[in-house]
Amino acid sequence: MPLQEDNPAKRPRLERKGVVASETLAASNSDIYRQEFFEYRPSIKVIDCTIRDGGLMNKWQFTDDFVRAVYNACVEAGIDYMEIGYFTSEKYFKRGEVGPWRFCATEDLKRIVGDNKTGLKLSAMADIGRIDPCDIPMKKDSLLDLVRVACYAHQIDEAIELANLCLERGYEVSINLMAVAKVPLAEIDACLEKLKTCKCQYFYLADSFGSLYGEQVRLLIRRYVAALPHMEIGLHGHHNQQLGVANSIDAIMEGANIVDGSIMGLGRGAGNTPTENLLCFLRNPKYNPRPILDVIQSHFYELRKTVEWGVSLPYLIAGVRNEHPRDAMAWEAEGKSKDGLGFYDKFVKTGEANGDNTRPAGGDPDRLEDAADAPRVPNLNCELYRKEFQTYKPMIKVIDNTIRDGGLMNNWKFSDEVVKAVYNACVESGVDYMDVGYFTSPGVLEGAGPWRFCKSEDLKRVFGENKTALKLAAMVDVGRVTEADIPHSRDTLVDMVRVACYAHQIDEAIQLANSCVGKGYEVGVLFMALSSVNMADINACLDKLEGTCSCHFVYVTDSFGSLYCEQVETLVSLFQKKLPGRTIGFHGKNNQHMAFANTVQAICTLEGVVMIDGSMLGLARGAGTTPTENLLCFLKNPKFKLRPALEVIKTHIQPLADTMEWGPSIPYLITGARNLHPRDAMAWQSAGKKLDGVGFLDFINAKEKQPKPVAGLKPGGRAAPPQPL
Repeated sequence: MPLQEDNPAKRPRLERKGVVASETLAASNSDIYRQEFFEYRPSIKVIDCTIRDGGLMNKWQFTDDFVRAVYNACVEAGIDYMEIGYFTSEKYFKRGEVGPWRFCATEDLKRIVGDNKTGLKLSAMADIGRIDPCDIPMKKDSLLDLVRVACYAHQIDEAIELANLCLERGYEVSINLMAVAKVPLAEIDACLEKLKTCKCQYFYLADSFGSLYGEQVRLLIRRYVAALPHMEIGLHGHHNQQLGVANSIDAIMEGANIVDGSIMGLGRGAGNTPTENLLCFLRNPKYNPRPILDVIQSHFYELRKTVEWGVSLPYLIAGVRNEHPRDAMAWEAEGKSKDGLGFYDKFVKTGEANGDNTRPAGGDPDRLEDAADAPRVPNLNCELYRKEFQTYKPMIKVIDNTIRDGGLMNNWKFSDEVVKAVYNACVESGVDYMDVGYFTSPGVLEGAGPWRFCKSEDLKRVFGENKTALKLAAMVDVGRVTEADIPHSRDTLVDMVRVACYAHQIDEAIQLANSCVGKGYEVGVLFMALSSVNMADINACLDKLEGTCSCHFVYVTDSFGSLYCEQVETLVSLFQKKLPGRTIGFHGKNNQHMAFANTVQAICTLEGVVMIDGSMLGLARGAGTTPTENLLCFLKNPKFKLRPALEVIKTHIQPLADTMEWGPSIPYLITGARNLHPRDAMAWQSAGKKLDGVGFLDFINAKEKQPKPVAGLKPGGRAAPPQPL
């Protein structure tokens, strides 16, 4: 399938002192990142949970070859701990039903790691009620170094007792407080008070349901760090809403010194924070992502053929509703992972029709079987979530970019049926705008499909007269369309024009935007590749926009998928301050699994009207963009309906994956983490090498010289998150 290369070399370019070509500037040249983002904190440790958490998806029945390969990769990558399974008394499970990593017996460990004469420490998790004191050997008789005690708030006394026992027997010990998204702050504080007398080394925030957002993670990490100065604080995230990476980074920046990951995210349900993402973010030279990418190629792609895990619509729905994933796991175990519509109809729509806004809560996240008679509590009842997370801002506008941005992956050659189906879904879902394509001058990009040009006859053929509340939008690229080739609004179905530009193109963008305002359009300017622009240049551009541009809105655009939540907060605040009275928008890319988290951050930061972009199933250039379905799940405005989006995903978007390729991958992760334009990753994948992440890393390392990192990365430096009342 041909790719439409976004080649700035074909555009007019203005080179001048102080303004560098945006798409080639290294992240280290942009001061929108605090210095801490270029440093490393030597005290930070990484635990890889692949075998322990991933075993929940195959009953820990990994081959010895697989476990040994993960072990060797962790050793070579500089990982600090490998959580190889559970510490469990054998009377609670039958070996014929579960694999050896449910028990971590010494003979099984030795078969894989020998005497483990490496720098890698081994860890196992102990569940309250599933390990008897007599089955915990002295540390000198075990290959395990760390025991992590998993508990719920009501089990904290038992957890402390077990932790103290393990400490007495010579182990390092962590207590992992699970499912905190359901726990009131008073109960959390009571747990922290009891832990003040416990001498274990680590205490963990575990987002068991994948329901926490960055604001709640930051709030809790600060609370934990302040209450337990004698312990290192950690985070274990789940990826239901694609928030695992963002939450881990927020936790690190707030002072967490130990974080969990799993290779390729292999973990229960939607999976965990991918270890490879952590190693790409952390700058400590002891970490080397290459061995992790190598084991992904040699073992994990093959495992995917028989074990299913990772982001899906059922897990998304469970996460956003703050629910245990057992329903989603059972649904997917029946081979229905792609039937998000059916899951919604069975578990959400039916309950809402019956007036039931609750689902089973609590229970054991690690159970393989359903919990009977679990207590039922309202979703998101926890006071961790400010009331703003329960209500909605009527002024928020959603723009669906499926056809325009997705067209970059198939040269805009969608069938009329697909475009019409997306249009109907947007209408029925209450989406505000549908970005149907581009206005482009004739002779530019010859051979592209109709949605690169948005001619009136093509629009009418698909949308008729568009007698709906949905407005149509088109984008214009500076250098690819003249003012004369943009029709007057009375001669087209397009309601809104968005002018995309780099910093060095701001003057031309303002000229185009003003012309479009004069032609009767709603008009915005999308400020692209902001991750590679210095603050002085950003301020200069904003001053020009404020002084000379009559556009209605301006976008923060994360073109390379390189921004983190802190930078998004900084930028949208700056845009709002410098452009009073203008609507501010956000468009994210998903190279590092940050797009949805960054969009939520923009929503939480901005006041007044906010415009946010998404696309169905994330369909967009390269790694894709914020999934529209995530936005419809998160936003509480009753005008937004999730079901029509799930329906078009099932009937039209998922089938496109048979002929089109988009979404997060190792090559896109590498370019995002390095703050590089994804063109190299797109070309690499277009050549059929998507699965060769090692080769791509070697290619980029040879091409792009990396600055030598320095120790530093002090926690803090960011304003405190809002406090829940």
